[in-house]
Amino acid sequence: MRGFFNSVFWVLLSGLILFMSASYASSNVLFILDGSNSMWAQVDGVPKIVTAKKVLVSLLKDLPADTKVGIMVYGHRSKDDCRDVELLVPIGPNDPDILAKRIQAIQPKGKTPLTYSLEQSLPLFTHLKGQNNYVVLVSDGKETCEGNPCQAAKKLAAAGVGLKVHVVGFDVSDEERKQLECIAKEGKGRYFNAKSTEGFKTAFAQVKKEVSSRHAPKNEVYFFDDFEGDELKEDWEVINPNLDNFIVENGFLTVISSKVGHLWDEKNKVENMFRLTKPMPKGDWIMSVKFTIDLQTEKEIPFLALYQDKDNYIGIFGYGYKDVGWDDGKYYIEVVKRLKGKRVHFSKRVYSSYPITKLKYSDLMKTMPQPLIFRIKKVGRSYYASAMLAGAKNPKWVELEKVTALRARGNLVIGIYQDKRTEGETTINFDWVKIEIIK
Repeated sequence: MRGFFNSVFWVLLSGLILFMSASYASSNVLFILDGSNSMWAQVDGVPKIVTAKKVLVSLLKDLPADTKVGIMVYGHRSKDDCRDVELLVPIGPNDPDILAKRIQAIQPKGKTPLTYSLEQSLPLFTHLKGQNNYVVLVSDGKETCEGNPCQAAKKLAAAGVGLKVHVVGFDVSDEERKQLECIAKEGKGRYFNAKSTEGFKTAFAQVKKEVSSRHAPKNEVYFFDDFEGDELKEDWEVINPNLDNFIVENGFLTVISSKVGHLWDEKNKVENMFRLTKPMPKGDWIMSVKFTIDLQTEKEIPFLALYQDKDNYIGIFGYGYKDVGWDDGKYYIEVVKRLKGKRVHFSKRVYSSYPITKLKYSDLMKTMPQPLIFRIKKVGRSYYASAMLAGAKNPKWVELEKVTALRARGNLVIGIYQDKRTEGETTINFDWVKIEIIK
């Protein structure tokens, strides 16, 4: 029994870690401090280097505990060396006491090699891709080593590691400010100007807000098809094709459904099931489809699924019906996991028409805001299905209970079928299909 509870504990802990890592990324900050000789000049009767040290040390104590910090300094060891750049502390856990000792030991001496400092910072972030990465450059003047710091900042922002370059200008002239603003602009960051001691404190308070922010890293688009052109791309195959009932035109894959079918039914196979031939990416991913549907028959079932065969798939299905007792229309989504023929499913209502009327089903369901987006998200061995009424005023995801599969296989499929024999037909317009890799 103890072993069982230990297993449960570790499963829950792993799930929590996955949830946290998917919710926000770590923040990594490299402060590049000006150690050039001009930092001995005074502002408000205090040397600029003294103010810079004091404010930076105070900031480090106020950063979120999980922020990782590094310190680089330039111009502090030699009067004339344009390569006088030193990494005092590599990016790692924030220990304000240790960092403060290294910062307080800085004694300004030399030049302002901004370009070389920025160039030296990039290798520190190459293994931190997908996280919140920042360089905070502090300077009281412009480049004095004939480099191009704007170009260097541009390269950092384009390096593919999600790096932003913020700049704090301390007591700078208009000409010097232009170059520092250019560095921030090309580095996709912000410029903070400080003319006084209080201004420097205010600038660093704004810096703290920037580097303390948390955001989910952008996912990488692995596959996208918006059905432009007049035929299906080579990435698709059609299972049980009926060429009279689908066409690609006007930016949509348009499908007509009037045939009874089920993914699991060998006798009543789904007609025109569109399967992606490109394999699913490894790791965690999101697959989604956007569509508009004419809800006419009360039996139409659009779907998005990870499909291997009739006995093995995980999919999200939509279905609507008219509640005769209440005379309103309802639309539900359902997630179904079928592995080796065994079925697990959960459902949830997405929409209900109000006010209550005696309209027929098709007219009731015209009040549902469209288009819809179906989505399946894989995180570890858990699969989360959800839907959104993208045409609503305040669209939001309606998420179903997760299903778990240890060895789920298959490819993305989309389609529509009739759940039961009925008069009439249904038309669906698939707008796009997308697969993203979760970072």
